[in-house]
Order: sequence, then C-alpha cells, then structure tokens
Amino acid sequence: MIKLRRLNPKEELQYLKEIHGEGSSQLFSVLIGHFEVLQNRAQMLLGLIAICLTITGFSGPQIAQSGAAARSFLAFGLSFVLLAALILVMGPLQLRWGTQRRAETVDDSLVALIERRNIRTMKYHLASGVLVAGLTGYMGSLLTYILGL
Repeated sequence: MIKLRRLNPKEELQYLKEIHGEGSSQLFSVLIGHFEVLQNRAQMLLGLIAICLTITGFSGPQIAQSGAAARSFLAFGLSFVLLAALILVMGPLQLRWGTQRRAETVDDSLVALIERRNIRTMKYHLASGVLVAGLTGYMGSLLTYILGL
C-alpha cells in the first residue's frame, strides 16, 4: 500500500501545479471549489441543527417535564447543538470572497487560500464532533423519557 503524507500549504500548491499546470486561474478555481464543498457540507449540518431545534420546540417541554435526568440530557444536547451552529457560522459559513484580499504574489495568495480552507475544514470537523455530542444528549433525553427513568 502506498503511504500518503500530509502536505503543508506551500507543498500542496506545488502539488496542485503538478496536477493542473502553472495556470493560476485554474488553481484558483480548484481552491474556490473546495470552499463550495465546505459550504455545502456546513449547510447540511445546519439543516440537522434546525431539525433538532424544531423537535425541541415541539417535544422538548414534555420530555423536560418527565424528570431531572431527561431535563439534564436535553439541556446538554441543546447546548452542544447550539454550540455547533455557532462554530459553523463563525467558521465554514463565513462569507469572504476569494478575491477580496491578496498577498504580494499570486502564489502567496493561493497559499493563503489553502490556509484559510484548512482552518475552515478544521472548524467544520469540530462542529461535526460537537453536533454528535449534542445529538447524543438528545438521544439520552429521549431514551430517559421513553424508559421513564
């Protein structure tokens, strides 16, 4: 099996040049496409968050009235779901145009885009993990409610 190694942003730019050639416009388009993928995936997570909040609005009060454990799980779940939404809004869903800023050279600008993409990707993964923790809390509240604990 061939082992792949993680590239830093400058190495990644050189690798993209090997794949796509030296044309900056094509490289720019490739990187902008990465931001579109991140945006789409973040919107999908935001849709899950909206569903969680809608369910909480309808059944949350009834679940919370069933007992302290259900109430605690629900509060935990809701807190983490809202935190995931905040991370998404402050991370991958931030609106910044690729041409809004530039560095001294086109290559430096492309490296900066790769760095920004990497930060947003890290925030996307963080939001995903936080959302899973929140959904776990929701499941705990639901199970506690159903089992009457």
